[in-house]
Amino acid sequence: MEENINMTAERSLEIITEQIAQSRRAVSKRTGQSLYISGLCTMGMAVVVPIINLLLKTTLGHLLWFALPFIILFVLRTTDKDQEHAPINFVGNLVGKTWVTFGIFGLGFFTLSIVWNSILIHSVTDPMAFVAHRVNFSPIIFLLMGMAVAMTGHILKSKWLVWFGIIASMVIAIGSYAGVGEMILARCGAPLQMVAWSNSFLPCVSVFVFALFGLLLPGWMLKKQK
Repeated sequence: MEENINMTAERSLEIITEQIAQSRRAVSKRTGQSLYISGLCTMGMAVVVPIINLLLKTTLGHLLWFALPFIILFVLRTTDKDQEHAPINFVGNLVGKTWVTFGIFGLGFFTLSIVWNSILIHSVTDPMAFVAHRVNFSPIIFLLMGMAVAMTGHILKSKWLVWFGIIASMVIAIGSYAGVGEMILARCGAPLQMVAWSNSFLPCVSVFVFALFGLLLPGWMLKKQK
């Protein structure tokens, strides 16, 4: 009788352990799904924006970045309907809030730059004065994005993701501030018009890289884990 009780207790413990492990896998896969979709949408936007800018010979295509959070939210809600619902745990909640915080800061700096440069271009007649006083918050946004990637790496306990966020953000931010991309294009003999319009697509290339390695790849790894 005592042996049967012990066997029943052991079996109950095994069932509870299996259920906890299964729940953790489901939560990790849901977090991975969110990162994967966010990365995919961001990469897609990073391709669409420069194409529109180059075709229309404008920089207004960058305004599409304001639509990105709504696109991601719509896609996430659409895919959640077709999948088994899993609870949001502390880890998934932290990852989500990290990227939401980055989105608020990133779009906030982007809005400030648009407002300031719009006021400047309508109040200054000298082109050189406009160039001297215009603001470019791209380096700050890249640093914030790298910080979000690094924080995601800490939360997911992924060292390579932490180091990628730190190193990539510093390299890209410094390169953006110093105009390294424009200098490389000029040294490689790119047409002068392409160099002049490089600010329409070079930032999008950097965002594409961040989204690929900072969102899509870790999301895919979490989705595929057993």
